[in-house]
Amino acid sequence: QLGMPISSTHVAIGAVFGVGFMREAIKSNYRRILDDIRDHHHGSDEAEVEAFLTKFEAAPLEDKQHMMRDLKKHKTAPTITKRERKGLGHEVNVELVKRSMALKIASAWIITVPLSGAMAAVIFYTIRGFLLP
Repeated sequence: QLGMPISSTHVAIGAVFGVGFMREAIKSNYRRILDDIRDHHHGSDEAEVEAFLTKFEAAPLEDKQHMMRDLKKHKTAPTITKRERKGLGHEVNVELVKRSMALKIASAWIITVPLSGAMAAVIFYTIRGFLLP
């Protein structure tokens, strides 16, 4: 759209990062669902919780939605605050994409596109200068 030259490497890296970010979001959402199930069964027998989780994972999507709705209707008070849970979530968050690499790649793109244009201009004017009588 901008008329800037990009390489297949730019496209491939962008696609890999996009897929990684999507997988991370899906994994985080699924972990949040499992945490809600465990929170609801807080104080219950561990075998009962594992049996419910096994049934939940084997269920089709529509049944999973019904199971989650039923759990939310009978939700008990949480034992930790939302802020504490969020802090713990950040501690155990599994990053599928290293954000520091995304910053390095973006800075490389910002540097290489203008630099390659400048080098092409220097080469063009050098060759043009040789061809002038």
